[in-house]
Amino acid sequence: MGSKVRLALVQFAPSVGNREENLRICRELVGDKKGDIFVFPHLFSTAAAPELYSRMAEKPNGPTPTFMRKLAKDKKAYVLGSYLARRPSQPSKPFIRSLAIDTTGRTIGVYDAIHLCSITGEADHLSVGKKLPFFDLLTFRSGIISSYDLRFPEIAREFGLSNGFLLFVSGAYKKSERIAWDCLLAARAVENQMFAIGCNFGSTREEQTASSSDSYGGGSAVYAPDGRKLHQAGAGEQVLILDIDPFEVEWNRVRLQYLTDARSAPVRARKRVHESPLDKE
Repeated sequence: MGSKVRLALVQFAPSVGNREENLRICRELVGDKKGDIFVFPHLFSTAAAPELYSRMAEKPNGPTPTFMRKLAKDKKAYVLGSYLARRPSQPSKPFIRSLAIDTTGRTIGVYDAIHLCSITGEADHLSVGKKLPFFDLLTFRSGIISSYDLRFPEIAREFGLSNGFLLFVSGAYKKSERIAWDCLLAARAVENQMFAIGCNFGSTREEQTASSSDSYGGGSAVYAPDGRKLHQAGAGEQVLILDIDPFEVEWNRVRLQYLTDARSAPVRARKRVHESPLDKE
């Protein structure tokens, strides 16, 4: 293999709330494909809406973690994905939990999503995570964030400043959000001089021809540390397989020392333009 790492991004059109069917589709798509790291979209086994979160939540030995562990051992590969994790102390508000499973089926990384979308009601139905953990995939420092996390640069910057190499994003971006998906992945890569690897849900043929923008947009992609788009999937179901060289991160950071030059912006007092009558009291 040398320094090359083979990624396999499993993009598929989910059956919302149907865990058994979604896992079946994943098994079928993966088939006999080979890769060093298999990546799945956001809440790939359920694609559930917020009102279903509590009912679809699983224990650590539930169907989704069990599927991921078995796949890792069968393929002798790393497997990354997220699911709704039941919280014993508060069953009605689970976590969006991302797992990194190693080639033996052992969990080496657990991340509970920090950013929750208030617009869709996630904040009312979920518990909030605390921090992004880092883990090593084939000796390269890696991290995985959830779909909504991608919109917030701070979490990716923390990873980049911690010498992160591979940032994985489990996506659930719709057709109407494809521009945002592409722009944000590229930005997270180039501003932190690392690989940004996004696996999104795709859509069926019927959804692709429909005028509605509610279906998922596909476009799973890999961006290099200099912002180049290395490869991108279409809108439909497929496993995007691509070889990357993680040492591009080091070469890029030595040649262009953007992260070394980064400084925290000073906090300045805001100049008061208009004085309020209350200020005189």
